[in-house]
Amino acid sequence: MGEMGVMTLMIAGGGTGGHIYPAIAIAREFVARDTSRRVVFVGTEYGLEKTIVPKAGFPLEFISVGGLKGKGPLDVVKNLARLPLGVVQAWRVVARHRPSAVLGVGGYSSGPVLIAAKLRGVPTMIHEQNAFPGLTNRLAARFVTVVAVAFDEAGARMKRRDAVATGNPVRKEFFEVNRQPATGDRKRVLVFGGSQGSKVLNDAMTKALPLLPDNLEIVHQTGPKMLDEVQRVYRGSQFANARVVPYIDPMVDELAAADLVVSRAGAMTIGELAAVGRAAVLVPFAAATNNHQELNARVLEWAGGAVVVTEGELTPERLAAAIRGIDPLRMGAAAKALAAPEATKKIVDTIEKII
Repeated sequence: MGEMGVMTLMIAGGGTGGHIYPAIAIAREFVARDTSRRVVFVGTEYGLEKTIVPKAGFPLEFISVGGLKGKGPLDVVKNLARLPLGVVQAWRVVARHRPSAVLGVGGYSSGPVLIAAKLRGVPTMIHEQNAFPGLTNRLAARFVTVVAVAFDEAGARMKRRDAVATGNPVRKEFFEVNRQPATGDRKRVLVFGGSQGSKVLNDAMTKALPLLPDNLEIVHQTGPKMLDEVQRVYRGSQFANARVVPYIDPMVDELAAADLVVSRAGAMTIGELAAVGRAAVLVPFAAATNNHQELNARVLEWAGGAVVVTEGELTPERLAAAIRGIDPLRMGAAAKALAAPEATKKIVDTIEKII
């Protein structure tokens, strides 16, 4: 039970916002059920968890591990050599906090912590948010107590028939949007390239402008680097009054106002599109590990909620045709049918079962 009967959940992993935001939703739900409970996060100095977790009000411990995949042979050797150090540090962190359970959310730092917890007899669980599981979770699936997945496909890919399908944790406000997509001629398009922006998306969209009908209202998030360049193209087009911005926050307001979305296909984005019920043209990030963005996007496409245009197929003509062909009402409803409003609750229920 951890120290003096206090129930403690340790959440390991991170690196990207895509791993951390869902983890924070899980942490909040876990503590909301009983205020004497504790949650402690374990990550690395290099991940986004360094800023996001403390801001959310949770303690964060660091261990040193490097990514094992997608790097040169020398990096892999160096990182493999660092792995035992990671496990030793994780062992100390687990010994100090004596967690009642450890949840791995993906990202390199979750591996050593799950191994240390397993060796110390602590119940372990992973949550895989993509349709194609990452390397850490594929390895961890062999020994953890329970596996939870956002997409059914992931359980089979980890050879865990007993995987619990939960969906991805998405913040409540995305489910509370009441506005229906527009039925008339005027449609609002949200183009979203992620926090850094996407050069591929920015280039394709600006070149597609002359091919689009002028009944569209466009909001285009460019990322910080390409703002001026993209603004200049819009000013010289028939969409001179488009809103071109470097960042979008809060995302939920823009999704609610949009009728269709043009974006990448991270697991968080897919979960949010489904929660709000918005049709999308998805351009998966081609360099994503194991091509997981395309596999996420295909799940939404098979359900009838999106059109997928891979980077290899992406031309201004193809993008314009995809945008023109979207039926916001029908496809938005299909996306909504995939939403998982109970995901966070199901995950915490599963954690409580193993404790």
